[in-house]
Amino acid sequence: LFYLRKTVTSSLPPALKLMNLHTSGQSGPLLAVDTGNNVVLRWRAHGLPIRTLKVPRVRLHYIANEIDGLAGDAYTVVAFNLWAHFTTFPLATFVRRVAIIREAVRSLLRRSPQTLVVIKSANTGYKDVYGSDWLSLQLDTVLRRMFQGLPVAFIDVWQMTSCHYTPDQIHPQPVVIKNEVDLFLSFVCPQ
Repeated sequence: LFYLRKTVTSSLPPALKLMNLHTSGQSGPLLAVDTGNNVVLRWRAHGLPIRTLKVPRVRLHYIANEIDGLAGDAYTVVAFNLWAHFTTFPLATFVRRVAIIREAVRSLLRRSPQTLVVIKSANTGYKDVYGSDWLSLQLDTVLRRMFQGLPVAFIDVWQMTSCHYTPDQIHPQPVVIKNEVDLFLSFVCPQ
């Protein structure tokens, strides 16, 4: 939400109000509501590993645990992104984490098949001491293969960033983020 608010403010509906939960914008949890349209948007950072400012460990929840806590329904959308903070760990660590998340998603979709699950892919631009596009591509490939066969939607940010005219950066430029949000909304509101 913080990143969304910072980068695509003009695209956010004016009725969507960011609530002040007195938490870090980097770890959350963050909450935005639009009472007129009955929308509640929740965001939080994933559990360890994470590279951010000091954050109380109690605020870091694992994605699978959050998904396991959802009942799900036709009005529930779960979206997540997972890869960048795993670039300093062995690939097997990432595979284990994704397998646990996959099982949580499978369970959610068994309880509530009408729940929409959207996964944001990795993007290009990770060029520093912690990672590279080559390693990012490996993690992205694992993520996509692990969710094959499940009724989930992918936001292919790898393709968006690899061919975009903006500078190659780990945090894409606002025009790319707007494209990501537009693609996400095309899954949420296909009409």
